[in-house]
Amino acid sequence: MKEIIKAEPCGFCMGVRRAIDLVEKEIGQGEDLFTLGPIIHNRQVQENLASRGVRLADIPEDVSEGSSLVIRAHGVEPELEERLMSRGVKIIDGTCPKVKSSHRTIEEYSGNGYFVVILGDKNHGEVKGLAGRADRHAVVSTASEAEKLTLPEKTLFICQTTVKDSEFEEVRDILLTKNPHTVIRNMICAATMKRQKAVRELSTRVEAMVIVGGRGSSNTKRLYQTALENDIFACHVETADELPPELHKFSCIGVSAGASTPDDIIDEVMERLRSL
Repeated sequence: MKEIIKAEPCGFCMGVRRAIDLVEKEIGQGEDLFTLGPIIHNRQVQENLASRGVRLADIPEDVSEGSSLVIRAHGVEPELEERLMSRGVKIIDGTCPKVKSSHRTIEEYSGNGYFVVILGDKNHGEVKGLAGRADRHAVVSTASEAEKLTLPEKTLFICQTTVKDSEFEEVRDILLTKNPHTVIRNMICAATMKRQKAVRELSTRVEAMVIVGGRGSSNTKRLYQTALENDIFACHVETADELPPELHKFSCIGVSAGASTPDDIIDEVMERLRSL
């Protein structure tokens, strides 16, 4: 019989669970209910919410006037919030408290004339929300991009909450070489670091790793990258139906999941692996 080992912690983090709970609380309250972009990066969760009347808006103007909207855990740009309020939309703020802390840090330093360097995925909602709070900023996704920067004396370095610690450290060292006075704020979420550490350790004890989560989930993609570091077979799937046939040859398989992956999807993947 196959041995299937689940990494701990795994699945929903506090910020994601809080955002989902806020949506659940608003369903059926009598007003049209929207989210601006997917509430979390998980297709199955989004489809479930849509089937219960939660509507997805791409821009504030897609939100009906006088309706309710839950801001997702990633947060949004201040400009988008202003456009929503101008339409009389009731805003329920589901922004993760850790992301909120990053917002306050950027607002404080930017207000004091600092240039802000943000490490993260340029097109990710969280990064857009961070950048929207800085008067002057640059977003970098790689060390090579950081190498090209020219830094003023007053510079703040901050990061998306889901980047890998190795990514943060590499860019931090480059920026400090350019400007030793750069203010460093490591905002990687503790839940993110614990999940990456758990995958790193588990992947040394198994023959293969399965990472479960949405294709658009930044933290899930980084868990997959972490699993590959130990040169073992690893795959990234959204559901049990996507499990590759190669897994049947392994007798010991590790499983982890991104912070936006529900428990029932993780359980289904593990049950399917046991039956291979």
